[in-house]
Amino acid sequence: MGLTYVTAVFFLGVVVQFFLVGVGLFGMKHGATIDNAKSLDPHRGLGWILSEFGAILILLLALIAWPQRKLLGAWTLLAVLAFVQAPLASSGYHHKWLGMFHPVNAVILLALSGRLAHYAWTTGRKTSAVEAAPARSPSA
Repeated sequence: MGLTYVTAVFFLGVVVQFFLVGVGLFGMKHGATIDNAKSLDPHRGLGWILSEFGAILILLLALIAWPQRKLLGAWTLLAVLAFVQAPLASSGYHHKWLGMFHPVNAVILLALSGRLAHYAWTTGRKTSAVEAAPARSPSA
């Protein structure tokens, strides 16, 4: 059950990250660069929380819920991609060919976390709805 909530919060955090980077880039002061723009600090701070704490928490909860979850590999991939996001951003300052994968990875994180959150919320509800339905007798 914890994995359901953590995945949903992670997905919402990724959505917020897209807004924060937009505000940060368009709110840069004249003469500022991406390296020293204070307007990008909220994006950096939330990104660090998601990529460090979020990735570890998702991985731990996925391993705890392993016997009940079919998509353990997808949750593991989400955790690994989240963890890699921060190094992609920091390496992009010096190597544009590595940094270009930071936004691509963000889109993958958005899609994968959204899909896993949807799966986590709907899977348990389908089985409980089927179990709660009354049995019908065949009519002649």
